[in-house]
Amino acid sequence: MLTGGGLAAVFDPRRVALVGASDRAGSMGRLLWDNLADFPGEVLPVCQAATVGGRPAYPDLRDVPGEVDLAVIATPAATVPDIIAAAAAKRVSAVVVLSAGFAETGPAGAKLQAEAVAAARAGGVRLVGPNCFGVQNADLPLNASISAGAPRGGGGVSIVTQSGSYGMAVHALGRDEGLRVAKVFAAGNKADITDAELLGYLREDPATSVICLLLESITDARGFFAEACRTTPVKPVIAVVHGRTRAGQRAAVSHTAALATDDAVRDAALRQAGVARVRTGLQALDAARALSGQPMPRGPRVAVVTNSGGTGVELADLLADEGLEVPELSGPLQDELRALLPGYASARNPVDMTPTWRLFTTLYPATIELLARSGEIDVVVPVLLQRSASAEVAAAVRDAVARLRDDGVPVPVYVCWVAPRAADAHASLLQEAGVPCFPWPERTARAVGVAVRCGLQAGRPPGPAASPPSLQPSPRPAVPVGPGLLAPDAARELLAAAGVPVIETVLCDSAAMAVSAAARLGYPVVAKVAHPALTHKSDVGGVRLGLFTADAVQSAAADLLALADGAAVLVQPQREGIELVIGGVRDPEFGPVIMTGFGGVLVEARRDVQLAVAPVDEAQAGALLRSLRGAAVFTGLRGRPPVDLAPVAAMIVAVGDLMAGHPEISELDLNPVLVGASASIVVDWRILAG
Repeated sequence: MLTGGGLAAVFDPRRVALVGASDRAGSMGRLLWDNLADFPGEVLPVCQAATVGGRPAYPDLRDVPGEVDLAVIATPAATVPDIIAAAAAKRVSAVVVLSAGFAETGPAGAKLQAEAVAAARAGGVRLVGPNCFGVQNADLPLNASISAGAPRGGGGVSIVTQSGSYGMAVHALGRDEGLRVAKVFAAGNKADITDAELLGYLREDPATSVICLLLESITDARGFFAEACRTTPVKPVIAVVHGRTRAGQRAAVSHTAALATDDAVRDAALRQAGVARVRTGLQALDAARALSGQPMPRGPRVAVVTNSGGTGVELADLLADEGLEVPELSGPLQDELRALLPGYASARNPVDMTPTWRLFTTLYPATIELLARSGEIDVVVPVLLQRSASAEVAAAVRDAVARLRDDGVPVPVYVCWVAPRAADAHASLLQEAGVPCFPWPERTARAVGVAVRCGLQAGRPPGPAASPPSLQPSPRPAVPVGPGLLAPDAARELLAAAGVPVIETVLCDSAAMAVSAAARLGYPVVAKVAHPALTHKSDVGGVRLGLFTADAVQSAAADLLALADGAAVLVQPQREGIELVIGGVRDPEFGPVIMTGFGGVLVEARRDVQLAVAPVDEAQAGALLRSLRGAAVFTGLRGRPPVDLAPVAAMIVAVGDLMAGHPEISELDLNPVLVGASASIVVDWRILAG
């Protein structure tokens, strides 16, 4: 048996059984048999024929002599559970089920899939699929897939996909644009092996340097998040996760739940884990090519080298859209460039050498090397346009990049290629040498943007949510949390026990009691309605501000008590400050999630909020606050003092710990939280349990 079993048997088997092998032209069994022809180990046909490809065939897996590491199954769906049971009896480590007809077809198929999974788990067999494209290890090579050709190996990119079309695309991009891969795993229906397991395996896989995920869903999302947090500091992870537009807003009693839609949470979780999320498979594979062929970018400063001012300006704008810098070069560096360039060229950045055709073979490599060695630039992007996209210029750029790599210069070079198809062979000179070429400025800018994001993530320590909850002692206040909306006083007690500063509040059931409370608290005061059916108080006129006298309190309290049978009045001292919201929600995929942003009655209209998987530490909480669109207000505007964000960050941490430590809390909303130069305090809250 292979050591490690499971995924090791999937990617690095020694003996493979092909169940459903065939000599019949055009059959799946024949396609798979042909695809496995280059496998260096032994391939054993299992079928009812006497031979396949001149080799003896076996009628049942149990009849195959010796050990079998991996079984590839391409038979009708109804036969699969029994074949997996035979694999278990044979002690096969893993099976790849390419057959369709399972959960994707409806209830009957789902029942069949459940039987297949039960047979696999009963026998300790790991199951890939069913209804999948297959698996490939391009370096072995192993092509246990329905692909018409094998991908090119030696590139370090490992791809996890649910769609067979992306598996086919890998082969096409390898042929057309130089994509080289390590492994391809098509998950299909994801009946057994989770995305988290795959991510953990590929993190430890020495052949994998870049992980590319092309997913329709995320299985074991919380486990995936933890594995992603551990992986992105050491290997870049790029992901496409479909479902961005799915209607995911829940019926909610809190602003937090209304804003924490399914895709908003997923996007925040991926960003928090350091995963570079992109919109399309092509963008993901472009970025993977950039990262596998060149050193990881160490910063956002990009130099553009062009012979066309318009293309250079367009590329510079698109790079800025990706959050990158195209900085003006220092005076001394510009002087060095001017010594190389024609007198009418621009050395500022973009570096525009103009159409000096006869000098391209010397100017492009010299400029690229000077910029990469300057210490002022993190990425160099030469634009090879029309005449500069010649074989001679491409070879000169290739050789310049090779000198940079030989000298250990860590600045990557990505080529923006703007040339007719007739020049594709010239681009191949670069791509075969590991210098990626991207057609047109838009594709180039997107690939560079993702590569830089991954580079900035490298080396960062994983956050606290990367650890399993059992390893994280979160404070659990000794306050009972029952089902439903907690009463205001019970919710306040729970928050205070968790270390969240909550304004002094008196719950009153009469106008006279409200007047007495106001006298004790000191004027001015605020009066608010308290009733489980009136969760958004402002919507029903349930908040009265600026009450300076007993008569004002008496009148306001009487009005509030009349809003609903059984209503009470909350009386608080009036405070001022910037209104924020801090909240929590229990996401069905990622578990406890916290939110912070600008609050008040317009919180859902402004939508200036940030989400994160809980728990978080104070550094992460501070980063959430600083990434708000309106964060400039914290620095002090129009003579106002700057806000002390440390207490706010501590409050966010406390809410995250409360959500992580109390799984019975489904929603939590602190809105508004008033923040200022010296103190921050919660003045309204609601907690929903159950």
